[in-house]
Amino acid sequence: MKLSQSDGADQGPPRAERKTTLAEPPSTQLNLPQQSSEPTPRSAPTDDGAPDKGAGKPVHHVRVNNSFLGTHERNILRSLAVRTPPAVTPDQLTLLGLIGALLVLVGFAACNVSPWFVSVAILGLFLNWLGDSLDGTLARYRKIERPDFGYFLDHSCDLISQTFIFVGLGLSPYFTLFSAQLALSMYLLMTSFTYLKVLVLKTHHLSYYGVGATELRLLVIAWALFALWYGPGLIDAQFMGVRVIDGTIFSLWSLVFVAFLWKVWSDMKLFRPILDK
Repeated sequence: MKLSQSDGADQGPPRAERKTTLAEPPSTQLNLPQQSSEPTPRSAPTDDGAPDKGAGKPVHHVRVNNSFLGTHERNILRSLAVRTPPAVTPDQLTLLGLIGALLVLVGFAACNVSPWFVSVAILGLFLNWLGDSLDGTLARYRKIERPDFGYFLDHSCDLISQTFIFVGLGLSPYFTLFSAQLALSMYLLMTSFTYLKVLVLKTHHLSYYGVGATELRLLVIAWALFALWYGPGLIDAQFMGVRVIDGTIFSLWSLVFVAFLWKVWSDMKLFRPILDK
C-alpha cells in the first residue's frame, strides 16, 4: 500500500498562525519504513496477461503459470480473444464457466442412469475451461480489467465450480463420494494457500508442480473414460473391507499433503527476508 504524498499545493499555515506554530516544540517525526524498490520475486515464465505497469494502473498481482500446458494454453486463449465477438463480455464467459461446472455435476450424476451422459460431463468440463480461462484473457485483451471486482467474481465462481465438479464425480459410478471429498479438500487447501500468497506476495501461482486447473480437468476426463471402459469392478473392488480406490486416493492425498507442508515451509523460508521488510 502506498502512502499518500502531498502534491505541493499546500504552502504552510497562514501568516497569523506561523508564530504560534514556531513557538511550539517540534513534533516527533516517525520514520516509516520505505517500500522496497525490489521487484516481487516471481517464477518464470509469467503469464503475459499481467496488468501493465503504466502510470495510473496499479499492479495488484503478477500471474505465474508454470503448468505443463501453460504455454500452449496461452497461445490458444490469445487467438480466441482476438476472435471473440464484441457482444460477448468477460462476465458472460465467467457465467458460462459456472454453467459448465453445473453440467458436469448433472452429467456425472446422470451416468447412473446411462453411461452416455458422460458426454454431457465432458462437454461441461470444456465449457468450464472456456469460460474460466478466456474471461480474464478477454478482459486484458480489451483493456477493460477490473482488478478488484474481477478477481473477486472470478475466483468465487472458481470455488463454486470446482465444488460442482468434484461432487458430481463423487456421485457418478466412476468414483466414490469419499474419494471426491478428499480430492476437493486438497484442491481447496491449495487454493487457500494460493490466495494467501496473492495477498502477501502479490503473486498468483496458477499451478503447482506443473499441474493447474486445465491439467486437473483433463485428469477428470481421463479417469471417467478409463473407469467407463474398465467397468464397475474398478470401483467395487475391496481389500480387507475397504474399497481399493478409497485406499489409493487416501494414500495419494497423504503424499500430496506432505508435499503441501513442504511447499509452505520452503516458501516461508524463501520469502521471509522480504516479508520481514
